[in-house]
Amino acid sequence: MSLVAARLILDGPRPARENMALDETLFTEALSSPYAATLRLYSWSPHAISLGRRQKLDAVNVDACRKMGIDVVKRPGGGAAVYHNEEITYCFVCRLDKIPLPGVGAWRNIFSTFLETLGVAPDGASPRTIGSLSGNACFACAAEDEPTIGGKKFAGSARRKSKTVFMQHGSILLKRQPDFLGELVKNAEPDASIGLTDILPGITAEKVSSVFAGMVASQFHLRFDPAGFTGREMAKM
Repeated sequence: MSLVAARLILDGPRPARENMALDETLFTEALSSPYAATLRLYSWSPHAISLGRRQKLDAVNVDACRKMGIDVVKRPGGGAAVYHNEEITYCFVCRLDKIPLPGVGAWRNIFSTFLETLGVAPDGASPRTIGSLSGNACFACAAEDEPTIGGKKFAGSARRKSKTVFMQHGSILLKRQPDFLGELVKNAEPDASIGLTDILPGITAEKVSSVFAGMVASQFHLRFDPAGFTGREMAKM
């Protein structure tokens, strides 16, 4: 099978609103891109809490976040609250006229093979249910496409779809979610997260990014070209 040309954006740390504006632009401008798909990998500075696009702002204690210097922002995709600090965040956007709609099984396979490539055994093939999917904190529960490690969640994901474009958006934790998150997110269930450095001391963000991009490329038969944002995308932001 021939490989499909796709774009890999290895981005640096950006403020919360800038990060989310860029991801929103990748989604809304996907049909104008010369690439069938884009994978953006990035981080956050300063640290922030993001909410799913359907979550209400009062799911978090905004005043307490402000006092701690933590930005609060809405994501373009769904899901629940995530604290962003030591992690790799990813945004995968594809045109559905070029790539078949990625299903839950595809993303579970990506994350499982990602762990196996790093030498970590994911929990068994049957998804392990932890927490409640109706809670306010993302890393208090695991969805079907989110493999766990010893019942702990290392990556959180959500998606968004139009008739023509698909987005998968999520975080791969280098360190687990902080204990104080339970004081900032209202009605949060107990945290069930684990960071990759907890089980792979010394692993770098660069290694995580490289392996993850390789798994995405393999799953969807992509050839990633390192590239940046187009002038049109930056103007739309």
